[in-house]
Amino acid sequence: MFDQNYFALRLVRLKSSEEWSPQKEDLCFVFPKGGLGQCVNGAATQRLAPGDILIWEGAPGGRVTASKGAEMVFWSFFVRLEHLLPLFGSEEISLLQEVTDNFKGLKYFPASSALALKCHRLIEEVPSQPDLEQRSHLLRVAAAVLSEEFRTTHHQRVGLGQVEERIIRVFEQLSADQLLDLSVGELAAKFGCSRRHLNRLFHQYFGFSVGALRMEMRLLKAVSLLRDANAKVINVAAQCGFNHLGLFNTCFKKRFGVSPGRWRKHTAQGKIRPAPAPGDDTACPLQIKGLCPMFAGAPGSGLPLAPKASPSGKAPSSTTVPDKNVSPQSTEHYVPLTYPKASNTMPLSA
Repeated sequence: MFDQNYFALRLVRLKSSEEWSPQKEDLCFVFPKGGLGQCVNGAATQRLAPGDILIWEGAPGGRVTASKGAEMVFWSFFVRLEHLLPLFGSEEISLLQEVTDNFKGLKYFPASSALALKCHRLIEEVPSQPDLEQRSHLLRVAAAVLSEEFRTTHHQRVGLGQVEERIIRVFEQLSADQLLDLSVGELAAKFGCSRRHLNRLFHQYFGFSVGALRMEMRLLKAVSLLRDANAKVINVAAQCGFNHLGLFNTCFKKRFGVSPGRWRKHTAQGKIRPAPAPGDDTACPLQIKGLCPMFAGAPGSGLPLAPKASPSGKAPSSTTVPDKNVSPQSTEHYVPLTYPKASNTMPLSA
């Protein structure tokens, strides 16, 4: 039987600098509704704003405080996980200890996250009367959070093996033109996941967002094309998807330290290696993993790199400009890249 203090929604109002402390050592759910404040739990501190979610295992010393000169309003309720044991499947029970450990610190979800948006929407639908209907609504909120934690923990256990297999299979079917020209949504469809999850996948596996990785590949394609001493920089920029020569020059110099023209000149004079080699800071992360559809040379093979032919067997035309070109706005997604080792925590399934 539930204690009346569990799965009971309470609206808490704090005046400036006023504090609220949970009285139970169970999971405490906090949903800021108005004003600003912060939560302090041991050495951890988290600022709170409307729309955020904060969850932690209630412990002596933990408290929520309204910011100085401001008030704070938030919803809260408590959950004891042992009450939910009959609802868990065998796999969830096997993950329960790890999930519980994740809540020992402050578990924070920003207002912009999909989970926070979903949970606040559910909170707004909770009836005010403290009865079975209210508890069932709060159970939906708790279930949404716990399900996300179970999925994350499961993904961490699964590791990268299945992801690598799926990534290799998809990349083998992509041409360089497709990888560079398809929108993020179209690429996500190829990988069978959402746009958001595709970016998470790329961050976990390659260390970059889709946009940053594609910018890197455009620049590496430019490096390959600039091996031709007669190549015009403006044509190379167009072939690599840049419709602004100035933007191309800026991005290229930021990445490689010299202008495209100087790179071409130095390459012709033998002062710069004509193509990125695996293992250095100018190697495409896809090439390092043997997945790059842009270059023909396999990692470690020592073969010269050249643009890979499209599925039709024809090399990309020197006069063709991609449909989805890089614009000045694209610079906000690009930063000079280094290549960290791949993480092993993110599966492909959304």
